Amino acid sequence: MRYTLTSKALPILLASILASAAHGATTTVLQADEAKSEDVFVYEFAIPGFFGIPTAARVTNLDSQTLNELIPPPVPFGNFLGSSNTVPLIGALGETRAHDTRSLLRFDLGTLGFSAGQILNARLNLFALPGLAPFDNPTTGKPITTELHRVTQAWGETTVTWETQPTVAVTFSSTVQEGVNQWVSFDVTGLVQDWLSDPTTNFGVELLQPDIVIADSGRPIASLYASSASANAATRPFLEISAIPEPSTFALLAGSLGVVGWTSRLRRGVRVRIGDTCAGLLS
Repeated sequence: MRYTLTSKALPILLASILASAAHGATTTVLQADEAKSEDVFVYEFAIPGFFGIPTAARVTNLDSQTLNELIPPPVPFGNFLGSSNTVPLIGALGETRAHDTRSLLRFDLGTLGFSAGQILNARLNLFALPGLAPFDNPTTGKPITTELHRVTQAWGETTVTWETQPTVAVTFSSTVQEGVNQWVSFDVTGLVQDWLSDPTTNFGVELLQPDIVIADSGRPIASLYASSASANAATRPFLEISAIPEPSTFALLAGSLGVVGWTSRLRRGVRVRIGDTCAGLLS
């Protein structure tokens, strides 16, 4: 039997086909180790003597690379990321410093094999750790908001400091954290799509805490995350991307509107039967 597609049925048919394709979406996870990743925190160090660092006044602010070069290292700073916002302190020489922390992350998307139009959803996931001594942890009663910003300038993982951190755009997405030892997730769908469209714009993201939140203990509340150097590989940052495989079904329909019988396609274990889906729309 031959079917003829009516003009009224065409939009419904196309929507049905695209919906069927969405059910066949694949999920890809990028979770690089330290050697293959770019992630670091920059730190505006405030309290002289803390972590065994005696210098009261500094020309440059300390970041994770500088801290790790102390002999012996006070703590393994390189295995975490963080974001914090604190009340500035006045140093012995009148300088103003704070305990603010920001994190920079970048994922290489060159091996994905997807185009921007295939991306349905993308999320950056970080594992929240208990805070260090100067800070307290977020709770349901005292949550904190962390913003994610698009980075608009190149930076180096082993050279960037607080004073040389790159420029960023306005807030792209944010998340509210109410505890530790749990995953924190950020929507980066639009960023991934943009980076796939133009890889030269992929300078990664910066995480920062816009508000100062003080715990009942009197200490500032901050976020601490496992980095790509974490000894527990399962807690390292990862990018989770949901994408539609190459949509050749739609191209086949566009090339020939005279749909006869049924067409089937197997895509990663999902079978889409065009004839079964649209038979009721044809007359």
